[in-house]
Amino acid sequence: MKVCGGAAGVATVPGLAGASLLTGADARSAAAADAAHVEKSIKAGFGGGFSVQSHRAVDGLVYADIRHGGSRYLVTSPDLFDWQVVAASPV
Repeated sequence: MKVCGGAAGVATVPGLAGASLLTGADARSAAAADAAHVEKSIKAGFGGGFSVQSHRAVDGLVYADIRHGGSRYLVTSPDLFDWQVVAASPV
């Protein structure tokens, strides 16, 4: 998977940009996200057809490896509402 370097190389999905690092209760809720909640959030944000391969929480951010239509995406969110694509590659 190719990871984009620098802010100029980060691809965003329209309407899903603006993610920022949260602190306090919001950061704790993102870190405690279970698989079902992450999958529901991703499908709400990106639409149906995406499958969540894995996810993990690190320092208040949730990272998820998702697949759709022969492509693989690494996405991140501080709050399970705003998702940002940080890497994409063909499967």
